[in-house]
Amino acid sequence: MLGTNSASNRLAKMIYGYWQSQCLYIATNLGIPNLLQSGAMTVEAIAEKTSTKVETLYVLLRALAHLGVFAEKPGRIFAATELSELLVTDAEPSLGHFLLHIAEPSMWDAWRELGGALKTGEVAFERAHGKNFYEFFMSENPDSKNLFNNAMSYLTNQAIDSLFEVYDFGQFDTVMDVGGNRGSLIAHIVKKFGCKGILFDLPHEVEIAPAFLASQGIDTDAVQVIGGNALEELPKGASAIVMKYFLSVFNVENARQVITRCREALPPQGKVILLQTLVPPRGAPVEYPDGTIPGLAAVQMMVTNPGGYWRTEEEYKELFSTSGFQLEQVIHTGTSLTVMEFSKKS
Repeated sequence: MLGTNSASNRLAKMIYGYWQSQCLYIATNLGIPNLLQSGAMTVEAIAEKTSTKVETLYVLLRALAHLGVFAEKPGRIFAATELSELLVTDAEPSLGHFLLHIAEPSMWDAWRELGGALKTGEVAFERAHGKNFYEFFMSENPDSKNLFNNAMSYLTNQAIDSLFEVYDFGQFDTVMDVGGNRGSLIAHIVKKFGCKGILFDLPHEVEIAPAFLASQGIDTDAVQVIGGNALEELPKGASAIVMKYFLSVFNVENARQVITRCREALPPQGKVILLQTLVPPRGAPVEYPDGTIPGLAAVQMMVTNPGGYWRTEEEYKELFSTSGFQLEQVIHTGTSLTVMEFSKKS
């Protein structure tokens, strides 16, 4: 349709990209991957279960079958595949939850405002909704909040084994997760290494943390849950602070504020462990083995957060250096997540 040479084919795939993500979103939102777990179904049976029209649903399912998400059999019967199994959302946090979060209508509305935001300096999400991302997701839309929480837990769960293979949190008596949401990461750390934990995030972020931690088998005395604002003050008592993706949401000035609060909260030998997807330097591969393209994900951060974007290793090194820390080591996990360990300057 758009040409036959390799360059036009590459562009065509980019142009058609939103068609694919929306087909995936609609099917997952309808719960079709969940339905097909129990066996193949006719399009008529799927339509009945999802309260959709048979013929229009068939067009959607056929498209997804052509993409390999479902398998179509004679008689307009559809079955699960390895891809659709990843989109199941009726069990533990999955790629399906991440899809439902990242492609939900409120996100599309925000991306539509990107062009205008580039001209005015506004945040695209705020242009679209009249409020910031966290007010919209965390305070006013419980379904969106639940999707966000599950999406973040999925990202943590995917990276955790590789992380623990290369970094030993057992060297610390107490680890504080700043910006830790409901506590997925700190739960993994405490269970694996036996240290104590502190979970810190905004009050409305951590309100569901006690119930979540209990569901993960974490005793109430193992993790202390504290609500507050990392720009203002962090609690003392931890020998290490871990932050996963947290600094991405802040501009340079606010990121320095958070790092300064970390310095104030830590003892002299304390460490900050930054867990982050780094934008590669010019000339390096732009895509990680897990398919993450940091330069593109950085645009998503810019769409949703004021001043937020993913940074390079050198940019993080500079941020911490000007806030009283020195880089001790950089450890690559083999995924898109990189460990940067910082200590306080003497």
